[in-house]
Amino acid sequence: MMTEQYDLETKERIKLHEGCVLKIYDDPLLGAAAPTIFYGHLCTASDPWQPGITYTQVQAEAVFEEDYTIAKEDAKKFIGDVEVPDEVASVVVEVAFNIGASRLAGFKLFRAAIQDQNFVEASFQLEDSKLYRQLETRYKPLVELIREA
Repeated sequence: MMTEQYDLETKERIKLHEGCVLKIYDDPLLGAAAPTIFYGHLCTASDPWQPGITYTQVQAEAVFEEDYTIAKEDAKKFIGDVEVPDEVASVVVEVAFNIGASRLAGFKLFRAAIQDQNFVEASFQLEDSKLYRQLETRYKPLVELIREA
């Protein structure tokens, strides 16, 4: 899906955008309804993480790797059977990491433009989203990556 080097760059960019918090915090957009830990990991009932406890960077990295693997698989399914430049795949992985597969599936025009390999249109579709408006600082460079692909 991406070269190994671009995969590493994608991981580093996601970590930079997410930041790392070693204890549970409220999601910046969804608040207490979405308890979050580490690199933007949404806590679920099956997670062992407890409020008020500070965890280790090693634990954060392990959870990040699991979440990143899931995001890559979600992005692969979203893109489908078309070849896309590393930059486009990377952005879709980050969006999948950020919002999950179910919300990503709602980006139908973004997906159609990617499958048509019309990356300029894909960039406009991402830019014309509520997600972009909520997180413009994060998504503006991602839109540019797709637009220039």
